[in-house]
Amino acid sequence: MQVTSSTLVAVFAAASLPLAASAQTAARPQRPHIVVIVSDDAGYRDFGVQGAEDIRTPRIDSIAQQGIRFSNGYVSGPVCSPSRAGLMTGRYQQRFGHEMNIPPKFSEENGLPLTESTIADEMSAVGYETIALGKWHLGYADKFHPLSRGFDRYWGFLQGARSYFPLKKPTRLNRLLRDREVQPETFDYMTDELGRQAARYIEQRGDKPLFVYLAYNAVHTPMHATEGDLEGVQGEARRRKLIAMTHSLDRSVGYVLDALDAEGIADDTLIFFLNDNGGATNNASQNGPLRGKKGTVWEGGIRVPFLARWPNGLPTGCVVDAPVIALDLLPTCLAAAGGARRGTLPLDGVDLLPFLRGDASTSPHHQLFWRHGDEKWAVRRGDWKLVRQDAETPRLFNLRTDVGEQEDLAADEVERVADMQRAWAAWNEQLVTPRWRYGRKKGAKRK
Repeated sequence: MQVTSSTLVAVFAAASLPLAASAQTAARPQRPHIVVIVSDDAGYRDFGVQGAEDIRTPRIDSIAQQGIRFSNGYVSGPVCSPSRAGLMTGRYQQRFGHEMNIPPKFSEENGLPLTESTIADEMSAVGYETIALGKWHLGYADKFHPLSRGFDRYWGFLQGARSYFPLKKPTRLNRLLRDREVQPETFDYMTDELGRQAARYIEQRGDKPLFVYLAYNAVHTPMHATEGDLEGVQGEARRRKLIAMTHSLDRSVGYVLDALDAEGIADDTLIFFLNDNGGATNNASQNGPLRGKKGTVWEGGIRVPFLARWPNGLPTGCVVDAPVIALDLLPTCLAAAGGARRGTLPLDGVDLLPFLRGDASTSPHHQLFWRHGDEKWAVRRGDWKLVRQDAETPRLFNLRTDVGEQEDLAADEVERVADMQRAWAAWNEQLVTPRWRYGRKKGAKRK
């Protein structure tokens, strides 16, 4: 990687040096506002800062330009609901059976288990006002509702997808809610409205610091785009809509950034932006140079755009190559808030602040694990990744030299394969059987 006068590049790998803290970190706010922004089904390459050539995303790019881009940022699941369950708890969701997407029907049982403490529970306990907006997808019964899981306020919908335009007859799962009250569908376009609602909460905040979880459904299907956003966009029909939807996503994120600026709190706000899983195929997203897509444990299913910004608390203009994962958000946000955790179950995520400020010289994670269903699993250790996809013999790749996972080195690294497979098996022994099996092939048995 090239280091220029305007960009400090730090690589957290086995033989790397720690990231040097910038001069701006001297005055570290004790209790920053925190905003976690999650996009949906976007491709790894589908943002300007990620190398997109046909999509402009200046507002999202600015988060990286004024903060940190994690080039090896991961989520703990390759589909929507499990990924969110991991982010929300800081724990591998397979530990508590939230391994598959929740079936799209009402259930009193299917949802993020009540035994788990959420990031909102933790932030609320240390004095934050907690607000959730957008796609929930962590359960439909009242006990799974955001207001039952640590959030003080909510504006959004419970299901995993819905129309971007107002519905004439919304269902119990996709209707629009403010807190627990059904709202009239009077907005123009969901992506814009989510940004406006988030900005409004920021502008109307009280004396407490804010924790905002803004979960877009963009750019998940259905492929709905406004005529204004489609104007001037070229390309194949689905890709054209994807580009238009991404432009609206970028604009909506801009509403949030503008509100922070207008309120004079941008420098004292920690922002995370990431996608929930790899890009899908039904929305024409692009994951290059990664192999695979949403639903796989190839890099294209689990490595995502992952950005952070906190002008008064973290270095600016940096790229970090060490593997990090969405599980890290809970302990990092709690540490930034200066609070002690109330939950007692062990976390799998780690506080990233010491690594980002140069107070730690090792990589945040020795190894990371994935399991999705009966035939898909992976383990990453350093530059090496062992992956089993769809009942194949496990394959080994060196991601530093082969990010596209094309050259299987298993035959040349027999001992490494055996050691990594033992490590995965030991982790797998700690997990539980999925609580539901939505999307599982009929007749398949766990291996």
